[in-house]
Amino acid sequence: MTQFIKPAIGVIALAILAVLIFNVVQTKQGLPEQTFTDLDGKTHSFEVFKGKPLLVIFWATDCPACVQELPELKAVYKEYAPKGLGVVSIALAHDKPEHLLAMRLEKQIPYLISWDKTGELADAFNNVRVTPTHFLYSADGDVVMRKIGSVSKEMLSEKLSSMGL
Repeated sequence: MTQFIKPAIGVIALAILAVLIFNVVQTKQGLPEQTFTDLDGKTHSFEVFKGKPLLVIFWATDCPACVQELPELKAVYKEYAPKGLGVVSIALAHDKPEHLLAMRLEKQIPYLISWDKTGELADAFNNVRVTPTHFLYSADGDVVMRKIGSVSKEMLSEKLSSMGL
């Protein structure tokens, strides 16, 4: 029995080490140096957001959780954009521009929306494939939060408050 305990402890220790290394790498990865085009055809660069906090949301119009969290995200934007928070939502490649435009109008989405037609942005953000996926960056460009699944205003407000907003 003890012949199995030592290897099991070793495997567990390696797994814990791997998770810790993954988390450190994830949080140390800075904001990608990418440009993107919004739904109105304007080109933006993530460089513009350096020096201020940024929330990046990967989503889709056919994602129930994405649509459900829109009021929470709009409330966060309304409260924190005047304090310096940037918000960019990126629709995955399978979405359609006409659906995005209709959703923006119907739900009155106030922040930037981009369509990742080629998947280049999803790749730049560590191969995002699940919606919704959120990245919250500090003013220094470090990942403060990476969350797969819905967020609430309360959760984001807590993170933003801890960042000084």
